[in-house]
Amino acid sequence: MTGVERQPEFTNAEPKTAGYYLETRPDIQALVDARGKRVLDVGCAAGELGRAFKQAGAIEVAGIERSVEAAAQARKLLDRVFVSDVENASLPLEDETFDWIIFADVLEHTIDPWTALAVYRRYLKSDGRVVASIPNVRFYSVIARLIFNRWGYRESGILDSTHLRFFTLPTIRDMFEQAGLEIERVERKYRLFEDQSRIGRLGATVSRLFCRFIAPLIAPHFFTFQYLIVAKKQK
Repeated sequence: MTGVERQPEFTNAEPKTAGYYLETRPDIQALVDARGKRVLDVGCAAGELGRAFKQAGAIEVAGIERSVEAAAQARKLLDRVFVSDVENASLPLEDETFDWIIFADVLEHTIDPWTALAVYRRYLKSDGRVVASIPNVRFYSVIARLIFNRWGYRESGILDSTHLRFFTLPTIRDMFEQAGLEIERVERKYRLFEDQSRIGRLGATVSRLFCRFIAPLIAPHFFTFQYLIVAKKQK
């Protein structure tokens, strides 16, 4: 034994590494007050984000996940987990059950995100909130690739090979409006480098300073890597 915990392998739904299913998403956690609430995590992966909600005091966290292996891990952490495509409109969920419905990098993977968002609205309490993180296709490096004819899909990022839909902020607003949801908060996740894995310590420091002090001033839409949305039901 080496003392190092072996990470589970997830193979059946999408060609992704285990780390893809194990993100804790502190940016999403910061937007959700889970104490005493019921949470539905759509595309819950291995349940790490849902576990954080449980630790924060949620009374119930349910998840939906298409990967059988990831769902099996999530069942160890969450109250209920359904193995299903997130676009399945016949899930055994009651209307107006959840205080929070989470779409953490999910809608861009669906065939019809406009309908999916409208369908899940029915499971939201009248005073509940939807939280979604959605990549910004207007990100400067994507535009640069188009200009220089370098468009190509990748394992992760904005041009993830499993992304079926692409959004800018106006089209995000349109989608939520069509679904009967009113956006009340928009947060931006800025990046200087799309791939954060190879920038090193110096690059990380430069990127952090740039994203904090420069990006919001000179070109916020082009340096926004991802939008974080909080929305409620329209009245």
